[in-house]
Amino acid sequence: MAMTAVRAVAAGGPASLSRFRGALVSAVLGDCVGGEFEGAEDVPMENVLQHLNSLDDETKGTGILEYSDDTAMARCVVQSLLNHAGFDEQDMARRFAKEYSSSPGRGYGSGVIQVLKKLSSPQLSDVYQPARDQFNGRGSFGNGGAMRAAPFALAFPDLADVKRFARLGAMLTHSCSLGYNGAVLQALAVHLSLHGALDLPHQFINRLITEMEEVEGDEAALRDARILKEAEKPFCERLHRVRDLMDRSKVSIEEVISELGNGIAALHSVPTAIFCVLHCLQPRECLPESYSGVERTIAYSLALGGDTDTIACMAGAIAGAHYGIEAVRQSWINCCEGTKDADINAERLHMLYHQSSQGGGSGTGEQSCEDGSKNKSNSNGTEKKTGAE
Repeated sequence: MAMTAVRAVAAGGPASLSRFRGALVSAVLGDCVGGEFEGAEDVPMENVLQHLNSLDDETKGTGILEYSDDTAMARCVVQSLLNHAGFDEQDMARRFAKEYSSSPGRGYGSGVIQVLKKLSSPQLSDVYQPARDQFNGRGSFGNGGAMRAAPFALAFPDLADVKRFARLGAMLTHSCSLGYNGAVLQALAVHLSLHGALDLPHQFINRLITEMEEVEGDEAALRDARILKEAEKPFCERLHRVRDLMDRSKVSIEEVISELGNGIAALHSVPTAIFCVLHCLQPRECLPESYSGVERTIAYSLALGGDTDTIACMAGAIAGAHYGIEAVRQSWINCCEGTKDADINAERLHMLYHQSSQGGGSGTGEQSCEDGSKNKSNSNGTEKKTGAE
């Protein structure tokens, strides 16, 4: 309990540099560390702890755990936002395509590969069209847009901008509302966490529900929910489940998976990541007392199995924005590829964020398009994962 309080204090005030660093670095950690168990149906906590304890072995060297397409695409988002001091869909799309071309072995799914190859065409005039064409025009509802959504919360101080640009950024690969609204929810959670909202967990989840009531109230979202035979407002319904699970004195891993899911669909992973953060705000018997809130969150995410790298990546971003960089042990940071760049980019985003909040405004080069798609291939709008999204 004491450690949780210390970590929260160390994070500083709302939108502090420590919180920015915590969000980006912890997202990379979750991705890198989570790759060990990705796709596993049963992950005993003892296996998780053994894996995490091995990161403290100084003889292992640095950068031994590679990041997946989760981090690769998030880095593109960060670089585009920084270089344009705002959102530019053409630039972001080009960066996604170029990143895949230069490093295709990051675990991209077959569906997103098709989109990225089309985005690399110099003849392409509408960068949202390849995503709209996915799955016979239905688009993807996977979590690939959500896994890279955290930087939008770190670039734009205004909540309306966070929602708007997280949606547009996701639509470059996810045209189904159940895909891009998952990205909106993830960005919202990071934004609220960045401002200390997790100090009052029930208010945090209630605020997310309120925001998503509006987000999911548009015609496209209601239509997609009907077509996919989901609740009228699917993410709101899942967030209500999260709130119910929060109120239980004991919750098993099996119950969490049954109620929330652990799969590649945004609906089955973004609310799950949010629950992991909330569940681990306090120490848990199954986890070492020495673990900080970020470390508890990542460990718990891995024990759920399924899409472990992406769920841990998303949960890590939310938790890191709450606790700050001080909550992450250096040995874990040293073991993961990309953490140094994440730390540097967090400082740059912090500067951009505060410049914007002082009247700089938000840059945008967006056009009014509707859709985008994801990276895992199933005829139902997600894609089978081959190592990440």
